[in-house]
Amino acid sequence: MVPLLGKTSGKGMNKAETVAGSVFVIIGIFIVLEAVKFPYFVEGVPGPGFLPLWVSGGMISTGLVLVAKGVWPHLAVHEEITWPEAAGWRRVGLMLGALAVSLLMLNVLGFMVVTTLFMAVVVFGLGIRSWWMLATVPLAAAVGLYVLFAVWLRVPLPKGILGFF
Repeated sequence: MVPLLGKTSGKGMNKAETVAGSVFVIIGIFIVLEAVKFPYFVEGVPGPGFLPLWVSGGMISTGLVLVAKGVWPHLAVHEEITWPEAAGWRRVGLMLGALAVSLLMLNVLGFMVVTTLFMAVVVFGLGIRSWWMLATVPLAAAVGLYVLFAVWLRVPLPKGILGFF
């Protein structure tokens, strides 16, 4: 296994984490400045400013954590980060392929079918081989996401060939 670049040994500042964190914070602030130009809610549902504002908050938070870890390395748990082995790359490829197929089939099959199948591939890719888990977790995740977006936030989702949900 090959160690990743950017880690420092000793007690000095980790420049890679500090720079990456700073870039995240700067981009996050830029997104916030642009997102506030759009309405947060429109007629009681999330507007065009909703998602960018939350994403930028996550970026700024992540960036601040990286900067803190880079400047004060004693705050972080240190372990050597290595490149994944072939099995790890296969899992990544499986999940990226499932995501690509899901995006292509979303309008045809609909949100519930595609989300359930995608989550099943992800759960399988993470190494879960229990048929009970492969049947219940993806379906529960799809129903939960449907309730969150379609019911609570009133976001229209693709119905697909089934014509419901």
